Amino acid sequence: MVNRVVKVVVTGPVNAGKTTLIRTLSDVPVVCTNESATDDVAGMKDLTTVAMDHGICYPSEGMELHLYGTPGQRRFDFMWEILAVGAHAILFLVDGSDPESIEEVSYIYDHFGERINIPELILVTKSDLEGALSPADVAARMGIDPSHVVACDPRSTNAAKATLLSFIESQKLEVCEPII
Repeated sequence: MVNRVVKVVVTGPVNAGKTTLIRTLSDVPVVCTNESATDDVAGMKDLTTVAMDHGICYPSEGMELHLYGTPGQRRFDFMWEILAVGAHAILFLVDGSDPESIEEVSYIYDHFGERINIPELILVTKSDLEGALSPADVAARMGIDPSHVVACDPRSTNAAKATLLSFIESQKLEVCEPII
């Protein structure tokens, strides 16, 4: 049986949960290009992605999802372009408790929107924290349709897989070519 192979780009601001989501979803060891954080990022976390994260998820019989995580810092935006080549869908993660993250995801969303037209979903992380915005509030701040924004805990395998599979199925992505 040939697996249905889908390439999904996972992007968003620093500290939104991209690496965590890929590690949670991947059924194989994740390739990470994490290095020591510098400048303002060092105040948030010790390590940060500088090129990409890559994992593979088998959420259902006959489906193979290749997850490519981008760096969150604008200085690595050349990797955004590289990782988007051949993508079938894109997930934007945003920390719902951080106003700067919401502002930055708007920039990243516009950046990709000017270059590619593929199915997209925005995942609001850290929505359990005090003061976090709801998905509807995030959509309103970004000026987009609220049906494209959902809450998701990237640490929860069941929740993350259910969200991703629902999105992939809703988009009817029927892809069977191997990804190189």
